Amino acid sequence: MNIKKETFKLTASVIAALIFMVLLVLFPRTPNFQLTTTVEMQEFGMMPFFQEYKANLTNFFTHVKEHKSLGGTRFSQTTVEQEVMRYYPKSLLVIALAFIISITLGLYKGIFDYKNKHSKKNFLGNGTTWLFQAIPDFFVVIIAFYLAFYYLPMGVIFSNKNWYSFAAPTILVTIYPMMYVARLTSASLLHQDGSDYIRTAFAKGNKIKQVIKGHILKNSLLDLVGHLPTIMIVVISNMLMVEYLTGYAGAGNRIFIALGGRQNNIGNGAGDIEAGLVIGFGLCFMATILIVHIVKLILLTRLSHKGA
Repeated sequence: MNIKKETFKLTASVIAALIFMVLLVLFPRTPNFQLTTTVEMQEFGMMPFFQEYKANLTNFFTHVKEHKSLGGTRFSQTTVEQEVMRYYPKSLLVIALAFIISITLGLYKGIFDYKNKHSKKNFLGNGTTWLFQAIPDFFVVIIAFYLAFYYLPMGVIFSNKNWYSFAAPTILVTIYPMMYVARLTSASLLHQDGSDYIRTAFAKGNKIKQVIKGHILKNSLLDLVGHLPTIMIVVISNMLMVEYLTGYAGAGNRIFIALGGRQNNIGNGAGDIEAGLVIGFGLCFMATILIVHIVKLILLTRLSHKGA
């Protein structure tokens, strides 16, 4: 693997994503001009729009340069950095746990699916994997709410006041990426199933557990490492949805408020968004994915050297 080429591609992707995010967030949403006649529209064209867009960009970067801050929030005494430090660590706990659990359990689930592909247990294997991948994530959350409301103390499970408030969102966030990892693992194992060295291992009297552990799983882990950033993206996208639906006090829930959702009486109006805060959380998400990319490159480099 060409580490320099991969590093250059990763750097270019990060820069492009940063530029796109800032341009998108600062895009004018409430035009402060009105053109009432066709003559005025022909005369002015799109100039007022571009002037407002330019003003948004200029004001944002000027504030960053002068105040060394991404700006304020809807709360007059709170800065973007304070809100990020308040909410993102809570989401990062959910993200880290869901990422680790989904990889660990997904790996075992994928092995189970592979081992039982031709047995009656295939329904519990590939059947459940397919089912949870086919069901929309929000539907799983709705089912969890239904079960908690009728059979469990919902106020305790989904409350933000308890130290274990991260547990329920973590479980809900883990489900889809775990099945994604299981599908990757099972597909990788099946891809190697007919290889000569696999048939040779079986011919020597090795059981399927020994063949998987001693031969197939090593190559499957290499395939899995290549998908680590994708798994992290799936985890973060799930986290945004789950936090919003469950009301968990993390970055995912707060970013929806910053974008204009769940309006309250505090703020500048339903049409305003907290652009600096959206950019701040976006930078945190990108940094998390970037770290996973770097870990992927390191692991692939070491595994490639071992393979050589």
